[in-house]
Amino acid sequence: MSHVKSLGNSIKIPIKPDEEGYIGRECSNPECEGYFKITPGTGLHNITSCYCPYGGHFAEQKSFWTKDQIEYVKSYALSKIMDAVRKDMKELEFDIKPKGPFGIGFSMKFKEGSPVPVRCYREKELETKIICDNCTLRYAIYGVFAFCPDCGTHNLKTNFV
Repeated sequence: MSHVKSLGNSIKIPIKPDEEGYIGRECSNPECEGYFKITPGTGLHNITSCYCPYGGHFAEQKSFWTKDQIEYVKSYALSKIMDAVRKDMKELEFDIKPKGPFGIGFSMKFKEGSPVPVRCYREKELETKIICDNCTLRYAIYGVFAFCPDCGTHNLKTNFV
């Protein structure tokens, strides 16, 4: 069986939370690119959009992956694909010995190279951990004041009460 075909049309790539359960996010607005973290499973459920906690930029969730996460995903996928290609190439090897006094032999051997390394990343430490009073999302930011990434509520009132 073809190892490349067995990968299918998609590769599941794990993005694991840090030791406190947070996953890093990065504002997709090129003028901001602020880093923050959220705890999946808290806050609103089944939402497809996100607010930047710093400037309130609103966009699809999938546009908030960090640059480090994207590099990790690319390297992980490339590693899986190249491993499958290597296995398929290995299965194509053959060695036909010469027959008779003037026979010609043929062989094909696959010389394996180094495996593709998977880039590592880790989430950054942030100053302030917040639980949104409006939707209960757990998130972490630099500084004190922020918009909730799920519901967009600003935490100004929470900090002054």
